[in-house]
Amino acid sequence: MLTETQNQQLLDEAKNWILHLKTYVDNINELKSNFYKWAAGKSGHDVLVQIERYHNQFHIQQINLHDLKHSIRLHMQECRVNPDAGHFGNHRQLEEQYDFLINNLDELKAEFKEFISG
Repeated sequence: MLTETQNQQLLDEAKNWILHLKTYVDNINELKSNFYKWAAGKSGHDVLVQIERYHNQFHIQQINLHDLKHSIRLHMQECRVNPDAGHFGNHRQLEEQYDFLINNLDELKAEFKEFISG
């Protein structure tokens, strides 16, 4: 059983995750915009393969961001509706997903920047 303070801490942390993920949505959109400008007119086979890869990765990561934000919002709603229920386990699972996604997005951004600069 969670205390009111513990439940509020879960809600506050989840809200911060959502806000941080929104910055990643903006970042992916900016990377996509730069990517499409950079990719215009490219024709080498190896470059085209990488262009397709990054196009797919940006799309997949947008879906992952959307899905995780949705899961976090559902978790927050459950915390509000049933504040005395044990939400800590679900919260930790979401935190692991959040950390994993942030790490993947940071790696993708670094790889992409290296690709277009080289």
